[in-house]
Amino acid sequence: MFWRVLGLLKPYRGSIFTGLLCLLLSTPLSLFHPLVWMYVVNEVIQHERHEMLLPALGVMLAVHLASMGLTALRSYVLGVAGQRFVEDLRNRIHAKLLRQSVTYFQERRTGDLMQRAIADVETLQDIVINGVDNILGNVLSFLWVAGIIIAIHPVVGLLTMLPLGLVAIMVWVFNKKIKGLYKQIRDRLGDLSSHLQEHLQGIVVIKAFAREDLEAQRFRTQNDAYTRESLKGVVARTAYGPGVMTVGFLSNMMLLGSGAYYVIYGGLGIGALVAFRGYWWQLYSPVSTLAQINETMQRAMAAAARVFDVLDAPQEFTDAPNALALPGLEGRVRFEKVSFGYRPERKILNAVELEALPGQQVGIVGPSGAGKSTALSLLLRFYDPQAGRILLDGHDLRELQQSSYRNQFALVTQEPFLFNLTVRENILFGRPAAKPDEIEQAARSANAHEFIKDLPEGYETVTGERGVKLSGGQKQRLCIARAFLANPKVLLLDEATASVEPESEALIQAALERLMQGRTTFIVTHRLSLVRGCAQILVVSNGQILERGTHDELLAARGWYARMYNLQMEGGVQ
Repeated sequence: MFWRVLGLLKPYRGSIFTGLLCLLLSTPLSLFHPLVWMYVVNEVIQHERHEMLLPALGVMLAVHLASMGLTALRSYVLGVAGQRFVEDLRNRIHAKLLRQSVTYFQERRTGDLMQRAIADVETLQDIVINGVDNILGNVLSFLWVAGIIIAIHPVVGLLTMLPLGLVAIMVWVFNKKIKGLYKQIRDRLGDLSSHLQEHLQGIVVIKAFAREDLEAQRFRTQNDAYTRESLKGVVARTAYGPGVMTVGFLSNMMLLGSGAYYVIYGGLGIGALVAFRGYWWQLYSPVSTLAQINETMQRAMAAAARVFDVLDAPQEFTDAPNALALPGLEGRVRFEKVSFGYRPERKILNAVELEALPGQQVGIVGPSGAGKSTALSLLLRFYDPQAGRILLDGHDLRELQQSSYRNQFALVTQEPFLFNLTVRENILFGRPAAKPDEIEQAARSANAHEFIKDLPEGYETVTGERGVKLSGGQKQRLCIARAFLANPKVLLLDEATASVEPESEALIQAALERLMQGRTTFIVTHRLSLVRGCAQILVVSNGQILERGTHDELLAARGWYARMYNLQMEGGVQ
């Protein structure tokens, strides 16, 4: 996992090389100061070469400034590389998510996916840029210091480093215990993020049913699970940190004891002991820092596993290598013995046959759960049939570039979705290159221009998240305007009038009738009055087409359609 994470650094190798070069040059410079101390004590003080004090201090300052300059350059170069790394990796994750199937999102929690794209990527930066820099910097520092103190006095140097060998054993034990724990902590944090997102999205329902206390308790339960896992990490760190510090203390004792012995009995000058004391901090500090970095690495590896889980997830529906592009559609659609089920053992559609000619309107009606909306999802290739095939202008959908034909489709659903953008930007989603007059014409065709003019900032009014600042009918008319601007060849209407207020329904229905003109249109609805003018109406039940014909033909057949139509007319449903 670690080497795979490092593989992500290839685009930034120039910046990393510059940073590492600065590191190689600055490390020995940063370790120069204790040698000046040793020179001042032995030569300037003991041998009374007082005239060398200022030159020694001047050299000390010059070396320090050079070291700080290289360190600042390294910090800047690697900092920029780290930010670019995070930006590019998030873009990769986002692009991968956008190309995943609808099924992928149905089987995963949105909050957890957001956690992987935001927080887990941020955690990865700690090891990919900062971690690698710290690891190499501290390893170089340790090796330089070890070489210097052994050169000054081999016995004292080796005795000082001897206790640090225990750190390797401590790191191994800590890694073994903490590796799985940090993965669990990240997963619990993903659960918590998902729970919070659901509450924020469902706040109206929570308040409407007075469930604030109940949901607060559910959140506390999730938060408590996360805290329990986190506390296990606290316990592990509590034992680990003091252990490393104790090893450092033993090293300090070995230095003091052996150094004092050789000063007393000969072989080591006082200046050298002073230098040893200065180097001990720079010997122990890398060990202590590496121990802390090791913990950060374990967290980062847990985050990396979650990030790669997203990047490695196979795309269920991809274009064939030789997929065809359809720059212009006629709009002829044919289902040939199409069968499909979300679970293999339960078919939603079973050997369905239908054909829609270019410009023809097809109504699809039937009881809830019959597979009406599923047929539209298959036509958009959100799923592939498990048997049979769907043809568009004579081509199997699986042989076509998805973007080339979806660009010529438009979908209006029961629950209108708007982005937290301006009215203009939401309409432009249908065709980003459209001109201002085309946007206004689309809004007029959708019976939306009048209410848009009355908004505080007109077309520049921000609609709020999911269009929260607008009524259901207003949101739906903006979605219809978006479809008008897209100018599709194939139009899919999925219960497009089911969730709007009565005063908007007539305006929406008039807009839809204009939108359907000259386009192959599939209308999924429970309101049978909306399909009276269709060239053919399909009654779907239990995954099969039970009745097929025009409005008049189905009334004459006196089947399901006739019964439901008469019931709706008697109940005043138009």
